[in-house]
Amino acid sequence: MSLNRLRNQNIIKVLATMNYRIKAALLGGDLRQSSAARFLSDSGLECAVWGLDTRSELGGAVRCDDWLSALNEASAIILPLPASFDGVRVNCPLAPECRLKLSALLDVGDAPILGGRLPDFFRKAADEKGRKIYDYYDSEELKIKNALPTAEGAVCIAMRELECTVNGCRAAVLGYGRVGSATAGLLRSMGAAVTVAARSKSELARAQICGMRPMHINPDKPLLGMVSLTHGYDLIINTIPARLLSGDILHQISPETVIIDLASVPGGVDFDAANKLGLNAIWALSLPGKYAPVTSGVIIGETVLSYLESEGIIGE
Repeated sequence: MSLNRLRNQNIIKVLATMNYRIKAALLGGDLRQSSAARFLSDSGLECAVWGLDTRSELGGAVRCDDWLSALNEASAIILPLPASFDGVRVNCPLAPECRLKLSALLDVGDAPILGGRLPDFFRKAADEKGRKIYDYYDSEELKIKNALPTAEGAVCIAMRELECTVNGCRAAVLGYGRVGSATAGLLRSMGAAVTVAARSKSELARAQICGMRPMHINPDKPLLGMVSLTHGYDLIINTIPARLLSGDILHQISPETVIIDLASVPGGVDFDAANKLGLNAIWALSLPGKYAPVTSGVIIGETVLSYLESEGIIGE
């Protein structure tokens, strides 16, 4: 049994012995939010949900007709990932008729507000009003757990786009951090011949002992290492948020090579150049929510539980 699961079970036992219930209000979101609601409800929290469609399976969570009812006596307010698409309103993609400004949450109660990728203005406004907020997207725990569904999503895209099987294909993974190592490991387990390109020699050493070919990227002269990626690869997956796959490199890559960029903004691929060259380059962001929303929601729920425990909202 994992330490995280054991810890969560201990939290559930604590909740069961309390003479009152901890209430969480979950507002907006997609299938990840409904999954998080089910997880938290199963963990013993009283969950009130607003801003999801009526088809979403909520388990023991209670659906509310208005957001103020959901917030009534709530010990924590949980916003989705991302908390807002426009930087103003709570993200409600499954119930677009539900409209709620983020700023309105700061005028109701004093419960901590948890959300993913909270806008800067909201952080500042919360600080000015003395409201406690927590961006769970910054959590190292969540990032580590999200690495595997991200890797699986990338491999799903590769299987759709490649004209050969992953088994036996020649693949390169740029970067060997959380997502890079998970992606390279998954490709390797499926029988791909994997090259890992990275700047850190210690990361390359870890990749090498896992059966992957190391390729060093010189931070001062990155093009020197990248040129060798332009020949013989069926698949290139980038996880480094730096423009390493520039036009100078892309014009030497075969049109048959599938390029998948997992890096956050600004990304690692010059997509304008890739399009002009007719390359199959895909910028694949937010894969956990697209390919594994249930698992992603549980990961969010686990991160929320850890925060509530650390803040003493769930006590011993």
